Amino acid sequence: MKTGNDDQLRQELRLAQLEIKMLREQLLKAVQDAQRSRGQREEPVAPGPPAKSAKSVVVPMLPKGSKPVTSSNAHPRVLYVEDSEPNFRLVENVLVDRPGTDLILAETGEQALEVARSQNPQLVLLDLDLPDIHGRRVLKELQAQPETAKIPVIVISADATPSQIERMLTAGARNYLTKPFEIRRFLCMFDEIFAPA
Repeated sequence: MKTGNDDQLRQELRLAQLEIKMLREQLLKAVQDAQRSRGQREEPVAPGPPAKSAKSVVVPMLPKGSKPVTSSNAHPRVLYVEDSEPNFRLVENVLVDRPGTDLILAETGEQALEVARSQNPQLVLLDLDLPDIHGRRVLKELQAQPETAKIPVIVISADATPSQIERMLTAGARNYLTKPFEIRRFLCMFDEIFAPA
């Protein structure tokens, strides 16, 4: 016989597994970055193939057999500005707990600004270390445009320096999570933004 406690324990286990996965991916990325950095100092840089153009994708976050959570609007639409696919996939997995969420990926800052204007997201998750422009500039540009100025922004960055956190919050970010972030804290922030009025 299933109880509510069993369901809660299963959910806690799933969140713990996601947190372990996130830590493992962050560690792997740090090791790869360190190796790449070391390799660049030792070898001359050779020209590589041209960079592929970034594309936005809308990922419906509705698990099989689930019905979307209906609010006063349609599904929550979230723009995640992130150039790391593993980080995107992690947030995608976390948001399975929030069925019906449309998650849009933008891999560059310029692409994020274009997508924010055309897709009208209700939340922006913003990495700071982007391949083209810094996330601080993306935030500034979002706030400068009337059609995007009111969109809440949560920064998700590996930069945990207090001065950077203060700078981004002062610049208008709603919240700041440092990678690897606490999944429960992220979900609380998400729920606060999308709570029914």
